Amino acid sequence: MVDIAMNVLRIVSGPLIVTTMMSTVQAAPLTSHFPDKDLGRFLAEKFDLASIRSSFGPRRSPALRTFTDFGMKPSEATDLAVVFDHTGHWFYELKVMGRRDVNDDGIEDLEVCFTDRAQNGGSYHTSKGLLVTRYASDAYAVALNYPLDDGICTQSTR
Repeated sequence: MVDIAMNVLRIVSGPLIVTTMMSTVQAAPLTSHFPDKDLGRFLAEKFDLASIRSSFGPRRSPALRTFTDFGMKPSEATDLAVVFDHTGHWFYELKVMGRRDVNDDGIEDLEVCFTDRAQNGGSYHTSKGLLVTRYASDAYAVALNYPLDDGICTQSTR
């Protein structure tokens, strides 16, 4: 009878011990190389335009990687967005829709809506969701080829 009781106790307590041990495991701390404030201005200076397809493509060279490299100054920069509105030329916006580790690599990512629109009489207009990450504090912020949930921004290309 004692043997049966001990076996029942082992069967019942085994999963309980595993569950208890798993619940005490702490997640690794999240590493972030993005600032807490002035994220819009930061993206103007550190977002690598070479990591995306955009209207910058034909004008870009190895020395021209960021909006700042192109000599562009934001018309608006907040904690969550940067806008370049050059009426009669081009409109660009990077709007942060979320901050979290999207791809589970332990590094904070940004879910960004990027808008690129001609205002010079052309019909070029695109908005797309980007997963933006930064691997080190001295690196560019880059867009990764990673699918985001629909709804980050309206997917439209003309």
